[in-house]
Amino acid sequence: MKIVCMLTFMLVSAGIAGAQAPGVPVYAEGRGSRPNAVLMEQAKKLQGESALLSLTKVTEQSKQTTCSLNLPAADTQPLAPRERWQRARMSHIRVGAFFLCSKCERWHLDLAGGYAITADGAVATCAHVIAPPPNLKEGWLVAVTEDDVLLPVTEVLACNNGTDCAIIRVKSDKPLTPLPLGFDVSPGDPVWCFSDPSGKRGYFSEGIVSRFVKRPFMRKKEAEKLPEGAEMPTPVWLETTTDWAPGSSGSAVIDQFGNCVGHVSEIQSVLEDPLPVRKKGVNSTASQQRGTLIIFHQAIAAGEIKALVRKP
Repeated sequence: MKIVCMLTFMLVSAGIAGAQAPGVPVYAEGRGSRPNAVLMEQAKKLQGESALLSLTKVTEQSKQTTCSLNLPAADTQPLAPRERWQRARMSHIRVGAFFLCSKCERWHLDLAGGYAITADGAVATCAHVIAPPPNLKEGWLVAVTEDDVLLPVTEVLACNNGTDCAIIRVKSDKPLTPLPLGFDVSPGDPVWCFSDPSGKRGYFSEGIVSRFVKRPFMRKKEAEKLPEGAEMPTPVWLETTTDWAPGSSGSAVIDQFGNCVGHVSEIQSVLEDPLPVRKKGVNSTASQQRGTLIIFHQAIAAGEIKALVRKP
């Protein structure tokens, strides 16, 4: 009986350890895990071959405000949950900077999100994702597939800092899996997001559309750099209850058909007012830690990416 019980336990444990379906990745985390080490080597190799786009050129090319692309038509057939996850995952392209830090003199690979919008290499993301990091000494813009293949970025096709939208082109030996853009979405509709919040790879979350808002993305100091007479851009934001965090920027928010209805741009936390706490024997007051009342997850609506594209 003990032998039977032990065998049963071992079989159940083995089943739990391999519970994922075929093709489902298991991401390595924890001490000793260096997920960026292989990517850093790929980046160094491509940089040595002069195959990467410098962040100096990225800044110059970001002045281009429109591009000519053939975008796929929106899908109308609902996807099964696994198919929805698979499409979100395969279209997800990490975008970011491979750069030498001016503070620590070390090389960094700082990646956020993006998503393919054409099979031949057009990738959409946030304008702030492709902006040079503040501690840049020298660096290059790169992209990475979900299969950990580093792709050279060849050019910035279009960018609008005022709506936090950018389209870049990457060089890939294989066709990308593009997401169609979707514009038929309403509060109450379910949406999903595949991203890497706080560096946690491959996090797929579900929520609903809460509301649409129109407000500026630019802050006052950024708006002061606009040409004289130019109007402050006021993009349409899509707020959801879907989870994301720093590192998710630029990742697609998709609907039940697998269309991209927006991409992650901001998070706004509303904190409760602190209550003064008087300490014994001290003629002053300290504030207790403030709790979070609500977190707004804000995406730039897909229409703002569409505004960067003109028909060939």
